[in-house]
Amino acid sequence: MSPDDRDAMLRYDELTSRVFTERRMPTGTRDLLLALGWVTLRDPRRYQPDRDLIWVRTRDALNVDNKRMWQLVAEDVPRYEFPREPMRGCDAPMVRVERTCGRSTVYGFDEFDPATGWARSWGFCNRPRCREYMRPIEVRAKESRKRAPEPIPNAGGLLPLFFSWNWEEKYRKAMELVRYSRSWEPPLYGLSADEWPAVPGKEKPKAFPKLRLAASGGDVVVESNAPALVTTGTAQAVAARSNLRAELRRAQFSVVSLPRQTSPSKGDQVT
Repeated sequence: MSPDDRDAMLRYDELTSRVFTERRMPTGTRDLLLALGWVTLRDPRRYQPDRDLIWVRTRDALNVDNKRMWQLVAEDVPRYEFPREPMRGCDAPMVRVERTCGRSTVYGFDEFDPATGWARSWGFCNRPRCREYMRPIEVRAKESRKRAPEPIPNAGGLLPLFFSWNWEEKYRKAMELVRYSRSWEPPLYGLSADEWPAVPGKEKPKAFPKLRLAASGGDVVVESNAPALVTTGTAQAVAARSNLRAELRRAQFSVVSLPRQTSPSKGDQVT
């Protein structure tokens, strides 16, 4: 086993550990990340020039068709999803009881947070006292719509945490093929969830050194100098990396040259 192969094995183990510790990750996104990690770091076929199409090899590793691949990408499109709550009735407070009115709503509107752009739904019944309570909130909500910034995304954006690729192009195509939408635009805050501003009450994803799927002359290749993945922090992992670095220095930083690969766009047709 070459030093490069051993380094790839360590990086794959660290990638796998990091993916499994991210509890907010949907199952489909997790599977896609693990497959990409296998294809770029561990799959013996990565040295075969005829089988090095990243998209095709990842699809084969998952044992899915192109349609399912695009569905997995669409699930990770960076976006703001309005949290639709179950019907809770009129929001006006009761006078003698510490609870809201709860009657069926007749009037409804959204109010937008001036910092995050996130929306909060209000609903009120037709009772005069409840309508009176509603009026200043309704005025405030109308003004908030004018001042609200672009909503900070609260879904997706996990694939760019781990791999650098042409994700904007992938996301656009996934939205067209799966959700039949051409109106999606990249969020103002960036494609990766670690670029988004922190939101009170919501944990921010940890930044992660990426593996890079870089284009060279139109062909996709895995860079031999891809950044090391986040360490597990264990003494064994630290020692292994130290020994590996020493061996690499002795070998004068020699690496295995990877063959050129075909552009992933050629495997992007939906079957």
